[in-house]
Amino acid sequence: MAIEPGTPDRLLELAAARRTAPGEALARDAGRLVRAAGDMAERFRRGGRLITFGDGAAAADAGHVAVEFTHPVIVGKRALPAISLAGDAAALGGLAASGGPEAVFAAQVATFGRPEDIALGVPAGERDRRVLAGLAAARELGMLTIALTTAPPGPGCDADRPPGYGDGSLGGVVADHVIAARCEDPLIAREVHVTAYHLLWELVHVLLDDPGLAPPARPADDTTGGTTGGTTGGTAGTCVTCADTAVPVHVTELRPGGLALVETGCGTEEVSVALVEARVGDVVLVHAKEAIVVLGGDGS
Repeated sequence: MAIEPGTPDRLLELAAARRTAPGEALARDAGRLVRAAGDMAERFRRGGRLITFGDGAAAADAGHVAVEFTHPVIVGKRALPAISLAGDAAALGGLAASGGPEAVFAAQVATFGRPEDIALGVPAGERDRRVLAGLAAARELGMLTIALTTAPPGPGCDADRPPGYGDGSLGGVVADHVIAARCEDPLIAREVHVTAYHLLWELVHVLLDDPGLAPPARPADDTTGGTTGGTTGGTAGTCVTCADTAVPVHVTELRPGGLALVETGCGTEEVSVALVEARVGDVVLVHAKEAIVVLGGDGS
């Protein structure tokens, strides 16, 4: 049956179509997410804290990220130290009055930040000077820096990456890890950011529980976006269909329709690999029967 123009079904179809390319672009950036999460997990192991900030609507995202880490919704997940700099109206107003509006995040980062900490900024673009200044102040302190930003649809930012920054320059935004929502619609871009930082939260916990899964740092001349190394860790007894946690498993067979058979450590399960580019022999991270990241493997 054909879908008529202007009907609810047609509107839903159009809404889904507008999200397809940004979603696929995020899936291609899975390697970036894994590397960022691995670096974050290492900072948390060293006693670091997550410090988040963003302007305008992104201030809500900064607060959301901090809450995810400090108040995990999944029973058994550890709470990790995090603070948002975007929600204190008194601090923002006072700093803007005394040092100018562009310094509100940089001043707080300089006050609260330590070299072992993590700064996650959500800039609205290269003109978002307050967030960019906050990231710059964090880099000066030696903090790990992560930026969630936006970019027009197109190639990745590797061509713009300066020496010394693994995943890190796009449209004037410089950080150790830049994760871009490749969409010109700001609302869809925010949806991509929400997905990205929930994946970061999930991956950080997986890598904290099993450091052997963390991929090695990517060489400066490697622009593949892929990951290498890793093991399946302790997956025995964890259901890949109904568990609240993501599970690393081995791909043993690829099937039509974006499906694959995987070895879980206590048997074989069929899962979806539609969102990732998995090969037989890869280790993939599965949540709710959906592979969300390729962690590595021989790919043979």
